[in-house]
Amino acid sequence: MSCRVRFAPSPTGHMHIGNARVALVNYLFARQQGGEFIFRIDDTDRERSRREYEKSIIDDIAWLKITYDETFRQSERTSRYDEVRDDLIARGVLYECYESQEELEYKRKAAIATGKPPVYDRASLQLPARQIEELRATGMEPYLRFKLPNKVVTWSDIVLGNISYDLTSVSDPVIRKADGTYLYSFSSVVDDIDSGITHIIRGQDHVTNTAVQIAMFDEISAGRYKVNFAHLSLMVNKDGSQFSKRIGGLNLGDFRMAGIDQMAISSLLATLGTSLDTKPFQAMEDLIKCFDITKFGTNSPKFDSNDVLKLNRKIMRLKEYNDVKEYISSSKAFEVVRENIDTYNDLRLWNEIFATGYTPVYTPLSPFEVAILEAARNVLHDGGDNLVWTGFVDTVGRKAGIAGRNLYMPLRMATTGLEHGPNIANLFEALGINEVKHRVESALMRASQVPSPTSQ
Repeated sequence: MSCRVRFAPSPTGHMHIGNARVALVNYLFARQQGGEFIFRIDDTDRERSRREYEKSIIDDIAWLKITYDETFRQSERTSRYDEVRDDLIARGVLYECYESQEELEYKRKAAIATGKPPVYDRASLQLPARQIEELRATGMEPYLRFKLPNKVVTWSDIVLGNISYDLTSVSDPVIRKADGTYLYSFSSVVDDIDSGITHIIRGQDHVTNTAVQIAMFDEISAGRYKVNFAHLSLMVNKDGSQFSKRIGGLNLGDFRMAGIDQMAISSLLATLGTSLDTKPFQAMEDLIKCFDITKFGTNSPKFDSNDVLKLNRKIMRLKEYNDVKEYISSSKAFEVVRENIDTYNDLRLWNEIFATGYTPVYTPLSPFEVAILEAARNVLHDGGDNLVWTGFVDTVGRKAGIAGRNLYMPLRMATTGLEHGPNIANLFEALGINEVKHRVESALMRASQVPSPTSQ
């Protein structure tokens, strides 16, 4: 197998657009290379991980049409982490620490105050055995740190190019808390080695993690395991500001609920921040063929929800009836409204509008609007089943003595409840004369029961 990649979300919240981008890029890269995509749930955070979030993420992955070759949870692999832990302790790579959070914070502030980097001082390595026994006797459990080598780590990043990172500038990472919970940096490395991961593709905010984890990869595998890295520049809002969870529209579920086609999201995310043109792909297979991870740049791309909607509008125009029949029950109705739909929700609405007996939400009618509908009723009754819809509106206008927008709007509102829509002739033909008659009569009946705006 040429490559194995993984997407490893933590089920501590819903999947947002940044997660989706990482998942998609990993998937496209793997499939293009003929490799495998591993879906791993990083649920070592016992306090914040929730099964409902896990289900939500799984649903989002399925909606994106991302398939995986293997899946597992980190919570199922604790015994394996224990095994590696014991080996590293025996080799003197892991060491016990007893400082409280308050002590660590004090040390951090003291270092900053004296102009030093806030790097852990490895004081626990100097504790005499007797003091450790006394701490243990009080019931205090130690947490574990990984002893980083004093060296500069270098790697050739697929996106960022050559990177060097001095490990003396970062603290020895905590790999297991006092309650026995393993942290991401350690468990992820063990999983990547055991899963045979060849490429790790993630956000640029993980560069420091990568430097630390390279040291872990080398130590755990005795230098035999090498991984390729690609760090994607982080997306920002259209105004250049950083993403915030407080800003709406970032959860993938929001786009689903808005009736967006998954290919609109995928078409944008696969090319955002690259030199490739963004266009409305209709299938994952087409996106895989043109995907190129080397085209990603180092500048932060701007994500705009409006761009998703624009792509979605184009994709919806390209749909065939078989693609949308679960949303609208008539192929004739779909052809009529095809150019007026932006989302699947629009199709659902039009499906309701085309249903027999549909009654639009009532809007009070002015006297001249009533006159238009009365003229329309007369034309409908005079025309019979052979009514020519292309001349219908003009005939109504002549009878009512009204033309232009003031003529079209009441007819639209009475029959659909919308101010905009497809060509009226095509719309009425698809509805049928009996349904148009029913809706015009219904609007007039309600108008006779409610005072008009101008008479109040």
